[in-house]
Amino acid sequence: MKNQSRGLSVILPNNTKLNMTVGLKDRGQDVFNQVSELLVVSDLHLFGLSVVKDNQPLFLDLEQKLSLYLPKSWRKNTSKEEVVLSLKVQYFVENAQLIVNSEARQLYYAELKGRVLRSECFEQEGLYFQLAAYALQADLGDYEEPNFAYFSPQGFFPFWIIQKRGNDYILKHIPTLHRELKGMSSSEAALHFMQEALTLSDVPITIYRMFKEKKNKAQGCILIGLAFGGLQISETLNGKQQFLYDMPWSDIHSITFQGRKFDIRAEGLREQKMVFYSFSVLHAINLLQHISNSHRLHLNTKPLVMRLKEKNDGGTHREMYITDGADLDMDDSDDELPPMKFLLDQMRTTGTTECTNVKDSDVSMGPCGLEMSVDEPEEMFVDDPEDILRLVELVEGVSVDGPLLLPISYWTGHI
Repeated sequence: MKNQSRGLSVILPNNTKLNMTVGLKDRGQDVFNQVSELLVVSDLHLFGLSVVKDNQPLFLDLEQKLSLYLPKSWRKNTSKEEVVLSLKVQYFVENAQLIVNSEARQLYYAELKGRVLRSECFEQEGLYFQLAAYALQADLGDYEEPNFAYFSPQGFFPFWIIQKRGNDYILKHIPTLHRELKGMSSSEAALHFMQEALTLSDVPITIYRMFKEKKNKAQGCILIGLAFGGLQISETLNGKQQFLYDMPWSDIHSITFQGRKFDIRAEGLREQKMVFYSFSVLHAINLLQHISNSHRLHLNTKPLVMRLKEKNDGGTHREMYITDGADLDMDDSDDELPPMKFLLDQMRTTGTTECTNVKDSDVSMGPCGLEMSVDEPEEMFVDDPEDILRLVELVEGVSVDGPLLLPISYWTGHI
């Protein structure tokens, strides 16, 4: 049967829209490759394609067909509404210096900048002013005097700060901070912005909405925040959000699901576990694999983060992973491959998973009783001397080749 063509759009982190033609039988990886080619960016390993399904954001398993995630009207070519996917950061890293590809770093910066505009860390108001200064230096370069209203506060500050301080206050005080960054390159300013933005608790986090009851969704919902350091659990009641638990990876014993039912066992919980329900089996599978892959990436980048911290404390942070030709508007060398490939490959050898089959109304893809062990290993990267050598090479900025990010289908079908 002929692979009929369909249209869709992909929204980038900088809000640019790519209009694309894909095949009805195409998989997520086909779209991802097409985006990579259009952007001329080979390293998008920390990004994923997101779609809103059943009013819930969902990252695509790139090995699955698009038709699994998109409406039937799109498949039948009767849709009157535009079908939209979004290219978003799927895996946050603790240190932005790990992102060595300049084009990927630019996309990462754009997403963090958008997230900062929606951030509500009220107790850190001063940090938003410093972030705005870094963003202005990255976007516009050195401050030029006299230049009063040379930017729009709406593009650099959350609404609540503009509402609290007013445009005139911001336009009066920001130039002083911007002026202090004179001579800083665009790439360096963007890196500083990303490093500081990652310290805001509501920026490097992906929120998933769950339910307390299997059938009664009106009883309030549970918000699972997936961050690079673990999970953050909140509850929404009567329109108000209440923080419940901060769970570092080391405190989590296991996460299991059966159908839509989730079970988290961790230190600090009242009964040592929490039970809640996802919107569908498809959402449950994708969420658990996102958690599993994020945890493994956290473990595999920990040695590098520690080494980077040691070097940064020694005063060399501006040189780490930033070469003379690594500005945001310059191409990377073709033979310079990012270490993230190597780190993501290590996810093959960590964690444990047990699977049985499950079928949903529109999905038959993987485990029903999948359990992820999230115990922290005592040692990382010390079994093989060659691994140690490669790790040292990575920290020193040497390129290392390796396979791409593992798709969800790998974990559901090969473990």
